[in-house]
Amino acid sequence: MTTSPNFSRFLTVVAALSMSVGTAFAQHEHHGDAPAKSEQPARHKDAAPAAKQGERVGDPYALETCPISGKKLGAMGDPVVKLYDGREVRFCCPGCPPKFEKDLATSLAKLDEKIIKDQSPLYPLMTSVVTGKDLPEKPYELVYGNRLIRLGAESEKADFLKDAKKYLAELDKAVVAAQGKDYPLKTCPVSKDELGGDMGKPVDVVVAGRLIRLCCKDCKKDIEKEPAKFVAMVDAARKHHDKPDHDENDEHHDHKHGG
Repeated sequence: MTTSPNFSRFLTVVAALSMSVGTAFAQHEHHGDAPAKSEQPARHKDAAPAAKQGERVGDPYALETCPISGKKLGAMGDPVVKLYDGREVRFCCPGCPPKFEKDLATSLAKLDEKIIKDQSPLYPLMTSVVTGKDLPEKPYELVYGNRLIRLGAESEKADFLKDAKKYLAELDKAVVAAQGKDYPLKTCPVSKDELGGDMGKPVDVVVAGRLIRLCCKDCKKDIEKEPAKFVAMVDAARKHHDKPDHDENDEHHDHKHGG
């Protein structure tokens, strides 16, 4: 059977169209694959499971120094504040965050070591905040939202992370109970007003495992702005409150409260 020239040309066109459609379909399938990974810092193993973007989890960064340079925060102007899965870290200058983020997991692990060392002496519980059972001689330690947490075993970490806000609140209560009875200051560290005076019942705030008593809620914003400053003030008062020449009112300054 002889094929006419017109029919041969028709078959050639159909074949070309089929190849073109097939290639386009394949390209469409490829573009439907998962997009390339963005260059973002790796997620920390103890990160908040549902931290919203731009929302801090736990405590503000309360160490006095930059985790990269070691310089005192504020020495080079206002600190640079960054969030990593909701965890706040403060730096001395804009040049330090990229260095911190170059190996984020290692940087956070080193920061954890500093926080554990700083908060261990004041840790208020001899039991696991999750199970309520006595802690072993060497408890499992993690840092969550810049707070030291001690558990009976690593297996309890999953339960802690499921309801971290609840357990942090329980830990705060334990801090207030442990440090409240011997609290060394008679005045608010922000306003210098007498605690329990005209402003009414003091407001208890816990930062970095320290109880800080304020004359009113308005003073909280000062603690948030410079947590390391007020943590240092409470630490110094705790060390020296028994000295006869210790005077909490040496640095009185005016402080306006909102109506």
